Amino acid sequence: MIINIDKIQKRIKMEALIIVAHGSKIKTSNDEIKNIVEKIKANLENNELLVLYSFLELTEPSIFISMNKAIANGCNVIKIFPYFLAAGKHVKEDIPIEIRKFKKQYPDIKFELLPHIGECKGIENLILSNI
Repeated sequence: MIINIDKIQKRIKMEALIIVAHGSKIKTSNDEIKNIVEKIKANLENNELLVLYSFLELTEPSIFISMNKAIANGCNVIKIFPYFLAAGKHVKEDIPIEIRKFKKQYPDIKFELLPHIGECKGIENLILSNI
């Protein structure tokens, strides 16, 4: 019996979450994003979610690199979380442009742009809980 791995992979929902931040010349700023991703991974009950980070400017991995890594790992659902407080140019234009490029190239993969931090439910409570 021959098993068609491609058909099996298409049936299995493999997800990735990519945290997209601006990027900085300051290493410790970029390290904060890496640390957040590590904390997210540590809190996951489902090890089948691939959690990655990327940066739009000044450092790597770029969103291009992280999206390709998710695809290379067999993810067929890729959720992109903009790590931005407000919906500026990066949130409204730059990230969606990158997603559209990948949607054209990989029509069988579902790409989902999540709300940026400032639009997340409960952000006001998070802020108040820290004062």
